[in-house]
Amino acid sequence: MEKWLSKLKDNKIVAIILYARFPSEMAYGNHIIQIANSFVNNGCEVNIYYPKTYNKKTINEKPKNYYQVNQNINFFEVDNLDITSSKFYELMPLIFQKFFYTLNTFIWSKKLIKNFKGEQIAWSTNPNILRAIYKAFDKVVYEKHGQARYLQKVSINFLSKKDNFFPVALTKQSRIELEKSVNSPLYLPNGVDGSKFKFKRRESNEIITIGYLGYLETYGKDKGVLDAVKQIVEINKYKKTFTKIVGGPDSKINQIKEYINSNKQSEHFELSNEIKFNKVPSEISTFDIGIVPYPNNAHFNLYASPLKIFELASMGIPILASNIKSHLDLEEFNLGIQYFEAGNFEDFRKQLEKLLDNEELREELQTKSLKNIQDLYWDNRTKIILNSIRSSIG
Repeated sequence: MEKWLSKLKDNKIVAIILYARFPSEMAYGNHIIQIANSFVNNGCEVNIYYPKTYNKKTINEKPKNYYQVNQNINFFEVDNLDITSSKFYELMPLIFQKFFYTLNTFIWSKKLIKNFKGEQIAWSTNPNILRAIYKAFDKVVYEKHGQARYLQKVSINFLSKKDNFFPVALTKQSRIELEKSVNSPLYLPNGVDGSKFKFKRRESNEIITIGYLGYLETYGKDKGVLDAVKQIVEINKYKKTFTKIVGGPDSKINQIKEYINSNKQSEHFELSNEIKFNKVPSEISTFDIGIVPYPNNAHFNLYASPLKIFELASMGIPILASNIKSHLDLEEFNLGIQYFEAGNFEDFRKQLEKLLDNEELREELQTKSLKNIQDLYWDNRTKIILNSIRSSIG
């Protein structure tokens, strides 16, 4: 026990494990890097393990170069049978795709055990991976990012009975679902990198810039940006605004573009595809108002990640967000968010007009966020996780 305690205090080595295409233009890739950085900033060494992929979406660039990593982070690509590259897989019904993908996850995870480098802590958002490898580590940290399905539920139930399993819930709903664990779940919404997402005061502009940056759908579920754009188009008929939308996939961007062009308002909008993470802060800094118009469906209502809200708040951008449960859960952090009734885009328009017309309200929201966002920095969040592990020893 003393030997482990000494390692935990002086030389923690963390294995971050994902079974997904990596590097990736998707948000999860940036999330992995931010988690890794936060462990390094808390005195840990970090090894990231990911599967070899060779499908049509594979980015043929090393993660260290793609994410411009300078920290003490090592990357290990582990051999993998990439079933997603098969035409046969593409033609399968979705239920069979999920089954074979999950089966492949277990097979890869077992292979992975031979590749570890003596790490004490494992971290993953995939409970199936942790179930396969938990015996190889003193502690395993599971972050629950969404609704668990099928075998994931079985794996969580299995792990919850293990003393070395430490669950972290990103939403209050996830915390409820993890309450049966031996170690009580921590409620820690996603964090933000305060060193990158810094407040920069902008000169007041006569034309206010509204902004959305992020993917336009999750698991095929639309995030409500087109509906928001339709209301902004109406506002532009009597009040000049400028709106920037950065995201993907291309099909969603093209949908928005078609609507804007059909209303002859292309001069009021700027649409861009996804950008690399290191350019995200400079893009957000051009916003006067950030919008997060997620719909009130089962996934978003209970499991929506607050990552985009935190990035906007860290840069002092006033936020207009839908009042879904996962957003309202953030009220305890006292950030500068103006809410509208989820799914009611007439109310979205009404609340947006308030923000457009009231500079004092925008400044009030800005001050609120800048005063409270530091509690949500990644480094502070990871410190809580490590302290929770320490307190369990003995």
